Amino acid sequence: MTGSHLLRALFAACAVAAPAPASAADPAFLPDVAPVLVARCASCHNGAKARGDYTLDTFENLLRPGASGAKVIEPGKPDESELYKRLVAGDATERMPPGDDPLTAAEIAAVKRWIAGGAKFDGPDRAASLKSALPPRAHPAPPEKYPAAAPVFALAFSPDGKELATGGVNEVLVWDASSGALLRRFPRLPARVHALAYPPDGAHLLVGGGTAGEYGEVALVDAKTGSRVRVFGTFDDLVLSVALSADGKTVAAGSADRTARAYRADTGKELWRSALHSDWVAGVAFSPNGKWLATASKDRTVKVLEADTGKLFTTYNGHRRQYAPHVGQFEVHAVAFDRSGLALSVGGGAAIRAWEPVKAQEENGSAADMEDRFKKAGHTRYLEYPAGKPVFALALGAGRAFSAGGDGVLREHDVASGKLVREYPKSADWVYAVALHPGTGRVATGGFDGEVRVWDTKTGDPVKRFTAAPGRNP
Repeated sequence: MTGSHLLRALFAACAVAAPAPASAADPAFLPDVAPVLVARCASCHNGAKARGDYTLDTFENLLRPGASGAKVIEPGKPDESELYKRLVAGDATERMPPGDDPLTAAEIAAVKRWIAGGAKFDGPDRAASLKSALPPRAHPAPPEKYPAAAPVFALAFSPDGKELATGGVNEVLVWDASSGALLRRFPRLPARVHALAYPPDGAHLLVGGGTAGEYGEVALVDAKTGSRVRVFGTFDDLVLSVALSADGKTVAAGSADRTARAYRADTGKELWRSALHSDWVAGVAFSPNGKWLATASKDRTVKVLEADTGKLFTTYNGHRRQYAPHVGQFEVHAVAFDRSGLALSVGGGAAIRAWEPVKAQEENGSAADMEDRFKKAGHTRYLEYPAGKPVFALALGAGRAFSAGGDGVLREHDVASGKLVREYPKSADWVYAVALHPGTGRVATGGFDGEVRVWDTKTGDPVKRFTAAPGRNP
């Protein structure tokens, strides 16, 4: 996603302290030591520009010496282990983390006892990311009353259309869709909630979110109590999108860590993981026949994957056209399928793209016929979108496409004709979320300023307008 406004929104995540060691008597690496290292050390010792040429993003790398050549961990001997010595150094220029508060006495003691006990690894894969190997976080409670409105990044109507769930700060809020009355609060969820989806029975709610740059998760919560029934997986960065297959058997998620993943809905078992994108995976959507999963990314492509295996079927490149119409390079923020299997994708540029996966594969061809292909317009249909700002959210139903983004305007297009049907009155700020309930004829939007608007799609009239912030509504 682009623009300083959007970056301000996505990276305004709540600070999360490192968890306290789970067991003072017998610390283990994953539950007791790894969370401390990830929270307090990984930001400086990660990636190609890691300080001192030392990285600790995996257990393998944790053991490898950095530029100094000092042995990081000497099993059974904390005082001879560079990791421990740096944590307790009296000189502030030597102590880790630099320029920050030292680790607590309990955290340091846990590291020391773990090394003294042999520095054993208790995970399945020493080369796996420490973030992804950690158990799900225990999230803090949300504020009782919001001191300021928080951005609404996610919305979802309950299956009967009577309730509307919105993402809050470490919680999901459930409102009466007609009156705007707050019905329930589901606390101790990710700091930022970026994705919500109800299974058809309405008994549970899928919640995706996390903390920017450091953690993401997909959880299944009870739709009445809000308790976490299951966490499908943890990610190295925010979960930005979730989807449920039409048969209810598979859950998919896309993350800012550039991966898309699929899980069994009944057990939470990971089925596959795809890392084909080079940037955030902002949107995921199953085709109605369950054959494909489409993943939309900031890298300006949509990948169409085989839903049961994660294998690449084709790449849709219509958002990075090098010839007319709609020439340009545009990030993709959302993707959806209509009932016929037509895919629609949105992001930058002045149009929503409507296309078919099979035809997209046929048009990709090979390097041998590239010149001929560049002369053709292709099969994509363009639903004109004269916003001048990126589109972040898309919802389909009853032959209509509802989309909104940086200009604050909700637009309704007829999918078959591609014509603009209606523009709803402009919101005061950027709109990040759109939810549709065709049965009741309601559409809702959520924006950066925390405002939620509910509209009647038959008439275009407003139903309700409120701020999704407990303690701030009249």
